[in-house]
Amino acid sequence: MRAENTFGTGELIWQDQHSWTGSGEGRFNEDYALISPEAHCAVLVDGATGLTKANVVAGESDASWYARSLCGRLVERLSDARVGTIEALAAAGAAVASDYREFPGADTLKRIDEPNGSLAVLRWQGDVVEVTMLGDCVVVVGMRDGTEQLVYDDTLSRLDEKNYERMYAFACERGTTMAEARRALNPRFIENRLKMNEPGGYWAADISCRGMTHAFTCTFARKDVCWLFASSDGFANAREMGVVESFEELGRRTAAGEGVAIGESLRAAELADAGCWRVHRSKTSDDATYVALRFGVEDA
Repeated sequence: MRAENTFGTGELIWQDQHSWTGSGEGRFNEDYALISPEAHCAVLVDGATGLTKANVVAGESDASWYARSLCGRLVERLSDARVGTIEALAAAGAAVASDYREFPGADTLKRIDEPNGSLAVLRWQGDVVEVTMLGDCVVVVGMRDGTEQLVYDDTLSRLDEKNYERMYAFACERGTTMAEARRALNPRFIENRLKMNEPGGYWAADISCRGMTHAFTCTFARKDVCWLFASSDGFANAREMGVVESFEELGRRTAAGEGVAIGESLRAAELADAGCWRVHRSKTSDDATYVALRFGVEDA
């Protein structure tokens, strides 16, 4: 899905978003993003399915429902400039959790079964640009002096990388594929997931809502910001796959209008390494989504 570019909407002069569904037969895209010039915000949620594959939402995965629902609820609350972002996130998360528990079977699920997600919120109000993060999404802020500011929490990615290296070692030692190694090592991935929203682990959005108030926020003077970029880790994988050299380059080029071309190059690189031997990962490709915004020159 790609949004049409929009001009003349206050200070926002250009917007773009795109999303690709990852590999896997019959997969649902579990990323979701919304740009709302009226609410002066953009929200991106990278949903994750429970590791036991339990599912209670008919017609889609629980994680795709969760990502879409959380995006929508959050934008609704952010449309009120008086509401702080963390306050809006907590309220939106609680509303989505309440809706989820209405699905038959949801009340019997264990925490490991329930959907969760990482998120990025971009908000521009008055003289301030605010970036709020939870989980492993990537945000880059382009400054008018030509520099880029990276906003990123690598806690979850470091946990995943340890398991990817275990997968590689297992596959080499046992003569299996990486996919077979991933299935064999699922208890390790569950062990990591149980660290979610626990002290010493990592913070994310989920049905328990325990992580919502642990989102962190960075603020920038509005007059200093030229563009904003946010992506799920699936699109940010362009760095690991060698399509770009850094997250900063990824943000800069996407904000310059190269997002779709980068996404296509990423998919080609992933397909060329479909067995995940060159770049160790749990599947050929993940859902990949970005949003990019550019702002006009002040008083132009």
